[in-house]
Amino acid sequence: MMQRRRNGTMSLTLGLVLAAALGLGGCANLSQGGDGGGDVERYTSQNREAAKVNTELAAGYMERGELKVAMEKIRRAIDYDNGYAQAHHVHALLLDRLGEERKAGEAYRKAHRLDDDDPGVANNYGGYLCRQGEYDRAQALFRTAYDDALYETPEFALVNSGRCYQRAGDHEQALVQFRRAIDEGARRPDALRGLAQALYETGEVDEAADVMQRYERRFRHTPASLATAIRIDKARGDDQALANHRLILRGRFPDSPEAKAMQDGGNE
Repeated sequence: MMQRRRNGTMSLTLGLVLAAALGLGGCANLSQGGDGGGDVERYTSQNREAAKVNTELAAGYMERGELKVAMEKIRRAIDYDNGYAQAHHVHALLLDRLGEERKAGEAYRKAHRLDDDDPGVANNYGGYLCRQGEYDRAQALFRTAYDDALYETPEFALVNSGRCYQRAGDHEQALVQFRRAIDEGARRPDALRGLAQALYETGEVDEAADVMQRYERRFRHTPASLATAIRIDKARGDDQALANHRLILRGRFPDSPEAKAMQDGGNE
């Protein structure tokens, strides 16, 4: 019933929407009914299906930015089946998005405890731990994800691993991971920007500039990518590219922290 996982979130399916509309979206605990072993097993199975439906709905609402409704749905999913790992996973992602870090950590831990073989859970829990400065634990979880032969998007975990190595100051290992992510077919802008930044940090500034040109052919600049480009331009002494990137940053993103830092001399 679950579709292909993308960075730990799930796509909303028409069948699940219809199932919810047909009455699976109530809040009663179905397992409380019945008086025989067979009934309990049947009701428990119904609970799991209802939890899946509400988890999928919560993920869909979260993707659309309807966070209040998403929270209602995911709490309902957990009420149905507190042992369903994906419900706690989506709950963690939602809490993370809302900035409730402590509660998000509890939800990630529970999701991972319930299903420590799920690469999507491992990837996102690793991202959380990296932001908390628990780099070794984070990298172990990323490794669980990208080494899983059944994980359909290992490049996501490799990019996250690279970013986490950068956060820890290990730019050589970050470079390895970003190269691997691109070899795995990563088409995300943060993969190329991460690779360019890692090349810059390891002194490979000409290759870093080539990667930024690839980025510019495929994606629109962000303030962060322009800040990376400006650092590379300065290191190479490419005054023409430097002037161009500064002009884009000032023109498109005048209120960004990166533009303000440049005005204050931070990128000069």
